[in-house]
Amino acid sequence: MKLMDIISIFQDLAPEGNQSSWDNSGVQVAGTLEQTGKVAVCLEPTPTMIGACLDWGAGAVVTHHPLYMKPVSLGAPGRVLDVVRRVMAGGAWLYAAHTSLDTRPGGPAFWLGRELGLCAPRLLDADRRVCPVEASFYLDEPIARATADIWANRKSIHSVSQSRSGEVRVVCDENDWPAVADGIVFALGRRPVFYLRQLCSPCSEIGFGEVGQLPESMDFEIFAGVLDSLLPAHARGYWTVSGPQPERVATVAYCGGSGASLVGSAARAGADVFVTGDMKYHSAVEAAVEAEICVVDVGHFALEEEMMRRFALELGERLHGVEVRFFAGADPFRVRVRQ
Repeated sequence: MKLMDIISIFQDLAPEGNQSSWDNSGVQVAGTLEQTGKVAVCLEPTPTMIGACLDWGAGAVVTHHPLYMKPVSLGAPGRVLDVVRRVMAGGAWLYAAHTSLDTRPGGPAFWLGRELGLCAPRLLDADRRVCPVEASFYLDEPIARATADIWANRKSIHSVSQSRSGEVRVVCDENDWPAVADGIVFALGRRPVFYLRQLCSPCSEIGFGEVGQLPESMDFEIFAGVLDSLLPAHARGYWTVSGPQPERVATVAYCGGSGASLVGSAARAGADVFVTGDMKYHSAVEAAVEAEICVVDVGHFALEEEMMRRFALELGERLHGVEVRFFAGADPFRVRVRQ
């Protein structure tokens, strides 16, 4: 499959326009390969992990965490230079789906809510609303059916139509319009004159985390057992719990990765339990004293490792004729019990 088509599907499933302003989702290393039959998916772009993906023969590697967040110098030895050298040696591509994937409505970042069967789920931290635009342009000839299908299959495109007069109308999410426009130009081999009109619907909210009601309330220890059964078996074998422990759990909030900043949001949403990772001391004090909410820190690794495994399955369904493999990582934390 052509690499440009593969990258386009990455961008479709993790819209780069949805990423946070501080993030670096997208192409990390632009390779020279034009086609590949293998795509690797993993959580971390470490030299060891990237090396394993490339040894398998991957022409494209998708990670969750970016190789770098800010511009870095390649003039000195280090992890980034090591990864860049390995990737470029084989002409492969390295792509990061970070907050662009975290915030995709209904995406794999919300897997825990689906597994728990949360009712009436809503975003824990709604960052912004995304509304569509209608782009129109004129063609003298009818759009080829195959071309129209490719455009319409992008998740951010809501409709594609052409009138008898030759006017083509494409309705897509506003933040994805630049990428859609590039795709149209590539397909046509020229840039038509686009006329844009802002629409009021359908709109969707973009943000982090989720909160909702369990189908039935349950004792905290039973909930803990259910949660344990859903997390990756190779995740760390311990959690930390802060704040008052409820006898029963009815409302659950969660956020993969680092969710310490959302403790207050989870409490205001009425959650009995907030499941997340990377809790710090002062956040734990806030949970116990101010927010008065039980926070279960299962680790940064656990929720996002499972997210990427599911993302790999999703990519496998979209990348026809391409072998997609998930490379399992390892939680960097170990526990040592004082004797």
